[in-house]
This record gives sequence, C-alpha cells and structure tokens, in this order.
Amino acid sequence: MEYLKNLKSLKLIKKRKQLSVLLCCILFANYVNASLKLPSILSENMVVQQGKPIHIWGWADAGQKVTVNFLNKMYSTITDKKGKWNVFLASAKAGNGGDMTISTTDEKIELKNILVGEVWVCSGQSNMEFDLNNFKTFYANEVRNSANDNIRFATVENTFDNKERENTSLRINWTSVNPQTVLKSSATAYFFARKLYERLHVPIGLVISSWGGTPAESWMDSNAIKEFKNYASVYDKSIKKIDLSKLNEIKAENNRQFRQKLSVAAAEFKNYTAINYDDSQWESTDLPGNWESKGHPDFDGIAAYRIEFKISKEDAGKEATLHLPAVDDIDSTYINGVFLGSQTVWNELRTYKIPANVLVEGKNCLTIWVEDDQGGGGLNSDAPNFFIETPSTKIPLKGNAKLKLLLPLLSTLPGVNLSGIQNSPVVLFNGMIAPLLPLTIRGVIWYQGEANADRYVEYRKLFPAMITNWRKRWQQGNFPFLFVQLASFNPNENEPEVSDWAFLREAQAMTRYLPNTGMAVTVDVGDKNDIHPKQKKEVGERLAANAFKIVYGYKNEIAAGPTLNKTIINKNNIAIQYNNIGSGLVVKGDTLHSFTIAGADKKFYPAIATLSGNTVVVSSDKVTHPVYVRYAWASSPLDANLYNKEGFPAEPFRTDK
Repeated sequence: MEYLKNLKSLKLIKKRKQLSVLLCCILFANYVNASLKLPSILSENMVVQQGKPIHIWGWADAGQKVTVNFLNKMYSTITDKKGKWNVFLASAKAGNGGDMTISTTDEKIELKNILVGEVWVCSGQSNMEFDLNNFKTFYANEVRNSANDNIRFATVENTFDNKERENTSLRINWTSVNPQTVLKSSATAYFFARKLYERLHVPIGLVISSWGGTPAESWMDSNAIKEFKNYASVYDKSIKKIDLSKLNEIKAENNRQFRQKLSVAAAEFKNYTAINYDDSQWESTDLPGNWESKGHPDFDGIAAYRIEFKISKEDAGKEATLHLPAVDDIDSTYINGVFLGSQTVWNELRTYKIPANVLVEGKNCLTIWVEDDQGGGGLNSDAPNFFIETPSTKIPLKGNAKLKLLLPLLSTLPGVNLSGIQNSPVVLFNGMIAPLLPLTIRGVIWYQGEANADRYVEYRKLFPAMITNWRKRWQQGNFPFLFVQLASFNPNENEPEVSDWAFLREAQAMTRYLPNTGMAVTVDVGDKNDIHPKQKKEVGERLAANAFKIVYGYKNEIAAGPTLNKTIINKNNIAIQYNNIGSGLVVKGDTLHSFTIAGADKKFYPAIATLSGNTVVVSSDKVTHPVYVRYAWASSPLDANLYNKEGFPAEPFRTDK
C-alpha cells in the first residue's frame, strides 16, 4: 500500500511539473510573439516630465490600435506601416502619477508606480559616469541619509553603433535612491538631483547616459559632424563600413598582426637602451608632455624615448632613485641598458631604484618604452616629478629628448582605434542618445572635455555645435544645457604655462553665448594627481544653482562666481573689475593667489594681488609696464582663492587673447 501511495504521489508531481513546463512555454511563446513593445526607458518606477505634453511611444503590429491610460485619461492612436506608434499625453502636475496601461486588442502592458516631476539627461565622460560607490567613504553620511523615493534614476548601457538605434538597453532600470541603490548612481547627477529636490520638492528623474574617456565628437550625429571634415571622413569611410557583428573577429586579426610586429620592435628596442646608441635620426622633442601635444595627435601604439643626462665622478657607481611622472599607459624603463622596472597604471607616478654600478661618470642615457592604446600617450606634464636623486644631488630631466614612434596600433580601418571604438565620431550618439530623443525632458547636465583638451581650439566650435545638434534633434526647443568647466588636474608648469586644460576651460566658457546655457566652475575642487576628483557634491550643487536661475525662476539669485568685467591699466599695476560679485568679493585665506602679470612681451610673472573693495589690483616688480593679466590660468590652479560671498569661485580668465 505504501508503494502504491508513493507511486500516486510521484505521478501527481510529474503531472504538476508537466503543467508548469507547459505554462512556462505558453508564457515564453506569448513574450516572444508579443508585438506590443515599449522602449527600455519607459518602464515601471519612471519619472515623466511635468508641465509638458508627455511623449509615450513604442511598437506593435502595423495598423493596430494602441490605447494609453494615464491619470484617468485615455489616448488612442494607430500604428504606422512599420508598426511604430506615438501618443502625447496631456501635461501633468508634479506628484504621484500612479500606474499607466498601454494596450491593443489582445495585449496589455502595465507600468506601475510612476511619478511626475523634473527629468534631466546626465551625460559626458567619466566624471559624470563615476558612481557614488567610488566615493562612499568620503560621502558616508550622505549615503547613509540618501533614502528618497522622489529621486529616481536610470542608467543607459554603454553602447556604440554605426547607425542610429531606436532602442537601447538599460544597465540600471528606473529605481529610487536609498543607501544601497544610490551607490550605483552618478555621483555628480545625484548631488544635482538632491539639491533640486531640497528646494523644489517635486520628483526628480535622472537619465544617466555617459561613457568615460570619450570625446565630444562621439556624441554628435552624422549630420552635425559634417562641419568637421576630419571626423566626417572617418565616420563615412571607416565607421559606417564596420560589420559590428564581426568586430571581435576583426580585433583578433588585428591583434595577431600587431603581436607579430611587436616581437620585431621589441628586439630592436634592446639596441636603443645602450649609452652610445646613435639616435641622431630620431625626432627631437622635449619632455615631459604627451606626444599628442608634441606633433602626434592621432598616434596610438608604442614609442621610445631617449634622454641623456650627466653624472658626476662623486655619484658614479652609486645607488640612486629615478622619479618619473605618470606614463600613459605602460612604461618599461632602462638606464644604460639596465632594466629598472615597469608599471601599468596610467595615472600613477613612477619611482625606480637605480642599482649600484649602473650610473657612470659623464654621459648616461634613460630609455623608456611606452605603450598606449587610446587617448593621451607618453609622459605626463609634471616636471617637478621628473628627476634623478643621487646621494649628493637632484638632477632635473626636463628638457631635450629624442622620440621614435616604433609601432602604431594596427587597424584595417583608417582613423579607427578598434580597442577604443567608442571614441570614434557619432557612435555614442547612435547608441546612447538617439534612443532617448523621443523622451520628454527638462534639460541636460554635461561633464566632459578632458578627452578634447589637446584640441581646445577646435572645441570652441565643436562643443556649441554638439549642443545645437542635440536641441535640434530633440525637438523640444532650446532646452537648458548646463555643463561643468574642467576641474583642476595635472601638476602646473612654471609660468608662462601653455596649459591645454586652461585653454579648454576658456573654450567651455565661450560656449555660453548659446541661450539657456550655464557653467559650473570647479577649479577649486579638483585634484592635481587624480582626474576623477572626489568632491562631486560641489559640482552637482553648482549645476543646480544654474538650474534655479536659468530654469526655475530664481532669476535674481547669484548662481556662479565673479567673472571678468574689465581691466584698467595703470602705470605699474592693473586694476581688475568683476561682474557677478553678489554680496561682494572675498579671499579664502590671507592673501590672493593665482594671478600672473605680463608686459607687451607676454612673459608672465606671479603677481602680488590685493583686494580693495570689489576691485583686485595686481602688480609685479618684474613688470614695470603691465599690459596683460591672467587668473587661475593653469592646469591645476588649486591655490586660486577669490570668491564671492555666496561661495562661488571666480572664473579663470586671461586678457592676452
């Protein structure tokens, strides 16, 4: 009897399993065959824009009737020949929107827990992309107290394409912030949203679409890029021809060919490390500094440097220490043919011990093998960390050097680095912006520019062209576009400094001729040794200050720091008058810093600067007839300390244009 009872139980279990499998198959078949679909950005827990017609769109069978129900109103439309459909819902007030249903005669999608509020797209490169998890210790209190169902975000998956996509994937679906989820949000975007919510008390939705290390031209569409013929040529002749389904195969073949040539280059390099190797046919250059700024803006691959230096009889044969700036990306370093070490972290200083009996009296030679697969390549512009320390002295290495480009990265496509294809023109617009264009938004916040710093002149046209392009394609007028001016990074050179970052900041500031644009100055919250400074709270809140003034009606408020109004040249000094002084100018610290002054020869010297009322007066005993003045004109002007009483830093400027 017990046997029969067990047998019946087994049969019952088997039938239940069969029924479950059948049910799963039916559900899966229905899912696969479902014709009613929504883009990924329209989903449960989303925030939709208040005060504007709300665009809802998707796909179904051609000729089908689609009905949308939201906030007790019904909207209907018929799909076109390609199955696309669009409806614009009536504008709604901020608050809890409840649920939304989208249905056809035989299918229904229900989106629960929708809020109505302010929707901002958050884009750019790594300083927008970096999530709060990278700074969770620094912002431990903010993370602990972050729970707020009215601040929500969705993050677009990093995606490139050579044609515009209608839809994209989300790496993070719409979610509200709490101590766990906020760690996955862009830190800059979160602090922007938090500040907005503190004052507006309406739901805030963030659509985060960013990718570290990418240039502005990657975020423009194929029509906008036509104005920039070099990028248009790369896109038309190379990018559009790539079969992305075979990209991994193409990369593998390129890598195989590259490795074959690499072994030959490595064997030749051994000869280059000898003291007396004849490098007279090599290119003359100066170090430190990346090779993009020394005449090779498009080179990625492997190069070699040789730097000669002298050693005294006293230090010959003794142990010493070599100090190198950060090397982008990988170095293998030799002195007089002896290997000292290698490091693979692109933004870290190098320190190598020089063993006894390596250094010789008289001429010695430092040889560096450098590998770079994308972006900047070579030695960082950090002269103070480029020297040899012997028992008796410190030998600076800044100055003349020899350079040989050994092996470029191979690509079957001209102008395309397949290992960094996301940096190619147009591809990120296609993959990460085009799918968002139908979305009703309030505006955009943008943090980018690092990847374009060595092309700062071009950026004066490129950046405003990108903003204009987005506004044209979004078809929502001149929506607010708020951006971050580059923070401090890289050690400063001695004056007069030729700083790509200073010029790029100037290009960003020039973009404000476009309507409804605002800029957050952040030179005071950077880090000269880290391109990803941790002080993201100030960045987000300064963007929010721009939003309050430009977007939300607080037009009489001060939203930024002092900006140059005019200069008055006196006999032996220059008086500087400012706009945007707010309640008045203040100095953080005892004395003003970061002003330099020059005569007609444009040779700049550190200036003595004093604050008199709301005027700054600068002078130098080395400049008897001053003509030009600069402020915070350096890669990393962290000592710049002029503010208005509202707490916003003064904007960098120069008068020697």
